[in-house]
Amino acid sequence: MVTSKRVERLQRQVKAKETARSEVALKAVGYIRVSSEEQAASGYGLATQEQAIRAFAESQGYELAEVISDPGISGATPPSERPGYGRVKDLAEAGAFAVLLVWKFDRLARQIVYAVTAANDLHERLGVQLRSVTEPIDTATPMGRTVFAILAGMAEQERAVITERTFLGRREKATRGGYAGGAAPLGYRKDSKGSLAVDDAQAVTVRRIFAARAERQGLQQIADALNSELVPTARGGKWWPATVRYVLDNPKYRGQVEYLFQYGGREVHVLKEGTHVSII
Repeated sequence: MVTSKRVERLQRQVKAKETARSEVALKAVGYIRVSSEEQAASGYGLATQEQAIRAFAESQGYELAEVISDPGISGATPPSERPGYGRVKDLAEAGAFAVLLVWKFDRLARQIVYAVTAANDLHERLGVQLRSVTEPIDTATPMGRTVFAILAGMAEQERAVITERTFLGRREKATRGGYAGGAAPLGYRKDSKGSLAVDDAQAVTVRRIFAARAERQGLQQIADALNSELVPTARGGKWWPATVRYVLDNPKYRGQVEYLFQYGGREVHVLKEGTHVSII
């Protein structure tokens, strides 16, 4: 029986795909990610991850085309919203590599839905195998993907525990009058212990704002005066009535700390005398 032209065409397409896969079978891309908090806590920064990936690629005979990084990106951020991972997807869709190497699977994502979805997309749609250089799991097999899903779930649970611990720690610090995080307001800086210390140069601006308000000057009038003298805000921008109001309403200048903590459906309001020095 003579093979039809249609089947011959499909056979040629299959053969072409197999040839293309064999050409990139040993080509790999490394993906590294670290959040600012993780690097400060563990020291497993981008350089450490990249070194491990390069050593693993050499030991396995992979041709490492590129190591792509997402510095300072939380594992809670979906991979699709990370610039570095976007580059990984672009290369995968172009058929430039067959193996994605990560230091640990949680570098892909800490939330299980993101991790598993990203891994399945790489494997099923793009034909890319995901490998961890520190965890001996083969995601090219059904069993490997199952184990990976379990690990991703454990990573998600770990993140939830860390988040709750952070919330409880910040709340406890605030109830004792301590500075519980966030950007230091104008007039203050963070000291070596993570507390607020007066920034003498900026404190002049804060006192000026309160003095002008005590003289019944309007918010726009105060903002215009500061802008005319090129006095910067805390972030180096222009002054607006709302910016002036924010300074006037901030209890930290009167020596207090105020926080509204929201976590897991809970809301806790804290207003306490602070342990820092007041400016006003």
